[in-house]
Amino acid sequence: MSWQQLTISTTQEFATQFEALIEDLGSLSVTMTDGASQPIYEPPLETMPLWPQVLVTGLFEEQHDLSLAEQYFQQHINTPDSWSMEIEALEDQVWERVWLDGFQPIKFGSNFWVCSTKHEAPEPNATILRLDPGLAFGTGTHPTTALCLDWLANHAVHGRNIIDFGCGSGILAISALLLGARRAVGIDIDPQALITTNSNAEQNNVLNRIRLYNEKQYPREPQSIVVANILAEPLIQLSDEISALVEPQGDLLLSGLLSEQIEQVMQPYQRFFNFSSPTIKDDWACLHATKTA
Repeated sequence: MSWQQLTISTTQEFATQFEALIEDLGSLSVTMTDGASQPIYEPPLETMPLWPQVLVTGLFEEQHDLSLAEQYFQQHINTPDSWSMEIEALEDQVWERVWLDGFQPIKFGSNFWVCSTKHEAPEPNATILRLDPGLAFGTGTHPTTALCLDWLANHAVHGRNIIDFGCGSGILAISALLLGARRAVGIDIDPQALITTNSNAEQNNVLNRIRLYNEKQYPREPQSIVVANILAEPLIQLSDEISALVEPQGDLLLSGLLSEQIEQVMQPYQRFFNFSSPTIKDDWACLHATKTA
């Protein structure tokens, strides 16, 4: 089945109006994206800021009549210089297959690989995490995930217990287990993330060594490695809870923050931790610290 995609390029002022108008035309879905490469990395909680230039896109069935769409918009928003419209046909695709075609195995450390279920092992005797795209964050391609995986692959995790605070797809906890960690705890506020982590752990044959919890029910027993790959604001707000999960002389890994947010994130943890030099990848940062008390 094919589809039609109608895209309005407009300003922040008119974006929500076009969103409603496209819905009224009978779209199956409406999305808003950055129209001028001006990303909003981390908006305040409970806010929904928009970019100065916005692309408002509606998806329609192939047979849906859009011949009068431009006239309809002109009747409701009579400022022709503030927007433009484009309609294009989309061929149906299996989006998971598209992702797999573009994804290549990624190596961390000396012999640890993140691969899809369709790829062959890149090296003999490689340690491999098998992971396909899903509804939860984390496939190893984002800089923050890659920085955490690189740390895990290059440090001694064998026989240790790890907490993955904000586990998403479970990629960090599962990687640690494949690299020799004894047990893992995954914590996430999103029920879909816990479902995805459970599925990925089963696929990688470590389900019997991981326990999953939501943000209210997780055990408070400190462990020797804690990884929190979330965002700067929750890292700051939850610093007491995260700090308490690390045992004395244990390792803390914080990521999901921009390089410009390093000092702000480090500050509430410095009472209990000694920080190493940050690692940076594409303006994203990862912080490692050892607990002193």
